[in-house]
Amino acid sequence: MKRNALSRLSSLSALGLALSATLLAGAALAQGSVTLQGLALDTADNNRFFTRLGGTVGNTLSYTGLSAGETYTASGQLYNLTTKSLVGQAVTTSFTPRASSGTAQLALPVPQNRTAFNIEYVVVVKLYKGETATGNVVAKLDDLANPAQTIQLHAIQSIQVTATTPDGGRSLPGHGGKLIAKVNYANMVEGYPYTIWGQLLTTSGQAIGVFASIAECVPETKAGSVSLEFDVPAGYEGISLVPAIGLFHKKRVEIGKDGNLAWIPGSPMPVMIASDMSVDAPEQTIAIGVPFADQPAR
Repeated sequence: MKRNALSRLSSLSALGLALSATLLAGAALAQGSVTLQGLALDTADNNRFFTRLGGTVGNTLSYTGLSAGETYTASGQLYNLTTKSLVGQAVTTSFTPRASSGTAQLALPVPQNRTAFNIEYVVVVKLYKGETATGNVVAKLDDLANPAQTIQLHAIQSIQVTATTPDGGRSLPGHGGKLIAKVNYANMVEGYPYTIWGQLLTTSGQAIGVFASIAECVPETKAGSVSLEFDVPAGYEGISLVPAIGLFHKKRVEIGKDGNLAWIPGSPMPVMIASDMSVDAPEQTIAIGVPFADQPAR
């Protein structure tokens, strides 16, 4: 009986040691596993939207579980969600972490968009151990539904302007009044803040110092329209006025107290995204009072 009890105890002890060893091995494996997260943003102004001219996307990679003092290489590439294909050549960067967790930077060129539609890219990344992007992959970012790794490249955005009076007419009395400029826009990014600003010009292109703007326009749809209202003062009888209007990145411009627009120093270019500034378009021209040619000679 004692021998059987001792035998059972020995078996239980062996089983316990084996289980402990397994748990310790599992803990070591979990502790040594690598995690990788990323955040892809335009290096020009730290958002995920790019103009049709492209630029550079900076990808901040946050890692855990790497071996301090060892060299690793990150390889990144753009994946086009429309064509379902990789774009361009992979870009690599090597780094040696001082600790098991930290961050690394990867920058990739974003090509120009010459299509008529916005393009969404996902930055996909593979992390290798060593000084080259070869061998076994230690960790990767390849979730095509990951918003933190997704950027949007605008197509050509445009605006088209028509001008009327409040009653839908094409002329104002000599003492002035309201000029309504309807701005039709196309290919905007829903939820992105824009500034729409304009000024009145004579048909010879001279500015008269009258401005109107929407400091923050956040469209809910890609295409739509908004209106700017200009206050035409007295003193312009006999001539015609035209609204010259532009679409701008809100974060790159500011509206002064006088209504004029100024570029914020240090902001990346381009500042203006689209414009409609024709001084000889009939649909944009409002006559003020009696045309000069019809006035009696003095």
